[in-house]
Amino acid sequence: MNDNSKTGLKFLDIDNAAAGIMAYAVDGGEITEADADPIWQRFDDAKANGTKIRIYAEMSAVPSASGGVIIDKLKHFGNIMSTMERMAIVGDAGWMGIYAKIIDPITKADIKHFTMEQRDEAIAWIQG
Repeated sequence: MNDNSKTGLKFLDIDNAAAGIMAYAVDGGEITEADADPIWQRFDDAKANGTKIRIYAEMSAVPSASGGVIIDKLKHFGNIMSTMERMAIVGDAGWMGIYAKIIDPITKADIKHFTMEQRDEAIAWIQG
């Protein structure tokens, strides 16, 4: 895991760009443009290479993000939507399951919600 405790975004040990897996944890900290840049680069690279990304997002709290991060996400939105193959949203907040149910049918990606107790199942699904 990324050791920078000041950021709200930390890459996890199962993160593996070569295998097409992006794995990160999000907490209540702040996410800056510099923190998010590696994410956008991964989507840009996947688009350029014609590959897909499977995302494992472990969320313990909603982070704060700078306006620049939101603008950057909008700039990369096409690459995100065209390269995301599946996403595991892992966390216990009730809105996460609702979010997954709303987003799953309107994207090409397969999106599922898992509780924190189902972490191993979520990892297996992303790696499988």
